[in-house]
Amino acid sequence: MATIHHYIRDDKGAFMYPAALFGLIFLANLAGLLYVVFSFSGPGRLVHLSTAVSANLLVAVLIRQDFIVNAIFAVFALTPQWFPLRIRRWVAKVYEYGGVHSGAAIAATMWYIFLTVEITRTYARAVHNGAPASHMLSLLFLTWIPLLILLLILIFTIPELRRRFHDQFEASHRFGGWLAIIIIWVQAIIMANATRGEKSLGRTLAENPSFWFLIIISVCIIYPWLRLRKVIVRPQRLSQHATRLWFDTVKVGFCQGFAVSDRPLFEWHTFASLPEPDFKSCSLLVSNAGDWTKKQINQGPHKLWIRGIPRTGVLRIAPIFKSVIMVATGSGIGPQLSFLLACGNRLKCRLLWSTRSPQETYGREILDLVNKVDPQAVIIDTKKTGRPDIVQIAYELYKNEEAEAVFIISNQKITRGTVYALESRGIPAYGPVFDS
Repeated sequence: MATIHHYIRDDKGAFMYPAALFGLIFLANLAGLLYVVFSFSGPGRLVHLSTAVSANLLVAVLIRQDFIVNAIFAVFALTPQWFPLRIRRWVAKVYEYGGVHSGAAIAATMWYIFLTVEITRTYARAVHNGAPASHMLSLLFLTWIPLLILLLILIFTIPELRRRFHDQFEASHRFGGWLAIIIIWVQAIIMANATRGEKSLGRTLAENPSFWFLIIISVCIIYPWLRLRKVIVRPQRLSQHATRLWFDTVKVGFCQGFAVSDRPLFEWHTFASLPEPDFKSCSLLVSNAGDWTKKQINQGPHKLWIRGIPRTGVLRIAPIFKSVIMVATGSGIGPQLSFLLACGNRLKCRLLWSTRSPQETYGREILDLVNKVDPQAVIIDTKKTGRPDIVQIAYELYKNEEAEAVFIISNQKITRGTVYALESRGIPAYGPVFDS
């Protein structure tokens, strides 16, 4: 789940896209909640609350599906370059769809809190009136458990906790999410059975929108795992700081990447790919950024797990601009090379790459590819110059090249800092959002 984004303005007074999406979805749900609470009572209120929970969970799950993300990029990337820049700069924000995910997930939790309160009140009234409520006791139990799970997931999305306990964050999302959906399924069946009257259970379920929402949610969760497979990897150790992993059987499209793992139930690491010209195989550039990447560099994996289908990344939207500055640090040069090699001469661009000892770290082949895609590329050896002011250099290139936008692929700190600094100067800037 994406973290709740702060509302930040650039010098043109525009709210950050994820925050705007989050706010729009949350406020719409808040209005819907007030309508349901004040307009319905009894079983009718329970049905509407349950439907709203499952509808929001469906939106939160769908927006994370690879085929949905790929379709969204495919549509928005059709935006013609003759559109006004102001429109294109907002269209390019499509990659910041995390606001939809977080907005719907938090809205689902909000609805679920009220559903829990309503079921608890119904049970209390039944007990107080001396009515049989044995079936309500199991429903009450199955209602409170998912609520606690959803609240736990939300707690781990707090930025500081997410950074400090990232493995726990991933586990709460994966296993907590699975358990919550299973229990909500049981809850839905019990509620349908309790309110069906003379109807059959099957008919009651079929007439309930939540039933169909839960089916779609379950299919979306299960499908990527049906495509879980272990593939052969050819490691090419470039230096003690980087390696190139070759996947001869993995096909990827333009500006796509995929996640790999050696422990598929517990951790996944997503990389943008560097496909071969025929797109029938690809490679990943991996630099030393932690224990897992260090292990891949030193041990050289020969097999890794992948699942689902490749997902389109932020660079897919770059061709809607006439001229761009492409910025990379370290192994971020991989996705930039993938994009520029595929674009050829169709897009005017200037490449800025900042890294420590480029040739010694990544090898002559990577350096030759950089010079191939942009003979005038700005390559900064940080071993000789120290850490550069990426923002200032990118800004000067943007002005000198009369570019329309800047795209950066780097670590989270540099990416967010650079995008914010450039946007604050009124420059359209884009980079991964690190919210998945």
